[in-house]
Amino acid sequence: MEELAEPKRVDQDEAEAPEANGPKAMEYVEMSLPELRALDPGKTVFMMSVSPIEVHGPHLPVGTDVFISDNLAERYMAELHKRQPHLQFVRLPSLYIGSDALPVAGSLSVPAVHLEGVLRAYGKGLAEQGFRYLFVADNHGGPRHQMAVEAAARALWRKYRFYLIDAFGTDFRYMVQHNAKFMSTTGLGPGACGDDPDSHAGTNETSLMLACSPRHVSEDYRSVRASLPPARRGAAKLVGGLARMLRLLGGRTLGRDLDHLANTLAWVSDPHMIPYMGDPSKATREAGEAMLAARVEVAMDLFERALAGGTESESTREPVHITPMLWGLRIMRKLPE
Repeated sequence: MEELAEPKRVDQDEAEAPEANGPKAMEYVEMSLPELRALDPGKTVFMMSVSPIEVHGPHLPVGTDVFISDNLAERYMAELHKRQPHLQFVRLPSLYIGSDALPVAGSLSVPAVHLEGVLRAYGKGLAEQGFRYLFVADNHGGPRHQMAVEAAARALWRKYRFYLIDAFGTDFRYMVQHNAKFMSTTGLGPGACGDDPDSHAGTNETSLMLACSPRHVSEDYRSVRASLPPARRGAAKLVGGLARMLRLLGGRTLGRDLDHLANTLAWVSDPHMIPYMGDPSKATREAGEAMLAARVEVAMDLFERALAGGTESESTREPVHITPMLWGLRIMRKLPE
């Protein structure tokens, strides 16, 4: 059997570990029962990475989403420690699970109902010990994935007044909606990374990986050709037409949501689908660092509101993180996967 050659990786120093200047997080799986009981529930924040194993083009590993999430988790804790040094941090094991992974060989996806069940079970286990906060680091924008996280968050709030907070739903909404503050902070703009044609393993995620884990990036990323959404047909064309009509009538928010959905439908239904979308060759570590810094700021707003007891929606009194349009399509969680 022919021996496979080791792929060449980017020759860069590993990204600086954020935890070097942050708190010393305790590892949940290493703690004894007396140590768990000694934790102050009001001052203890549990942190967990949750994302699927998913193909990210020819230049990034299938663990890309979790590698980015793990790095974000450390940055979240470091920044929270600066702002609220009295907090204690406990790391739960990273979960390499998620829904709506790219439907190509190499991806491993679970039904949304299973993801929701795992998150609800973890939250229930912590809530029954008296704890109140589980903050999630995530880097996967699959619609049913995000809805499963949101459903778990709502269920845990209703039953236990427990906060499960995932900032990525807000990050993703800001990118799709071209939120001016978020885009300017990251140095992005329409047509650049963060925009729809760059939604998977393109400039955006390759830049993030160069900042988070450059040793996992193939040096061939500089020669990977740009991949744009294919022509819209069938349902994608219908949704795209509706998006254009809404935007002409002034419904820019819903129009952009539907335009993103149309691009995604066209991409995943293409029989010749290329497993990335965007231009990896334009990625830079500097852009990745800027995006990470902006995402940390978004997360701090959500986390600090939770710690102050104020993330509930005034209408539902429940944590709300994702676009109302996406939540309105929650029936999608019941469709076959």
